[in-house]
Amino acid sequence: MNTDKIEKLFKRMQDQLDIHEPSANHQMRFLEKLQQQNKVVQLQPKKVNWFKPLAIAASIAILFGMAAMTFMFNPTEEVDLANVSPQMKETQSFFTSAIQLQLEEIDKVSSAETKELVLDAMNQLEKLESDYEILKKDLFHSGNDKRVISAMIKNFQKRANLLDEVLQKINSINEFKLSENENFIL
Repeated sequence: MNTDKIEKLFKRMQDQLDIHEPSANHQMRFLEKLQQQNKVVQLQPKKVNWFKPLAIAASIAILFGMAAMTFMFNPTEEVDLANVSPQMKETQSFFTSAIQLQLEEIDKVSSAETKELVLDAMNQLEKLESDYEILKKDLFHSGNDKRVISAMIKNFQKRANLLDEVLQKINSINEFKLSENENFIL
């Protein structure tokens, strides 16, 4: 039954079907046409939409910046010995005032001969103060750890002892200079 339909279809389309063989030079003509078209064809580059990649990169940069800012800045509340307890507040106040008095005394009695000694002491004092700043951060992060509090008190003691030693050396130098000058006057 199917074969009858196919035969009828071929009979109807008999004049319309191309049943002839291609000519002998068909292949040669086809190759010549291909070679003529063998020109370099310039493809236009696709325009890249840079908006999305740039937006993503900017978002990532902003996130990293915000994260870095939160870690770099000190906490808003400054933690010090005075924040631990009233006794620690008194201790800090005592050492601060004692160190200030010693600095004023050094300023009064220092001279040209003791200038180098004073500069060296000030450098050591700055180092101890920077150590104290680190200890304040440690105190904040440790939650009032007794070891950090003890280190902070020792830092104050080291500063006071340093300034006391400098005062003694300055006084010794000044006394020696005075006694030497007295010998020359006589």
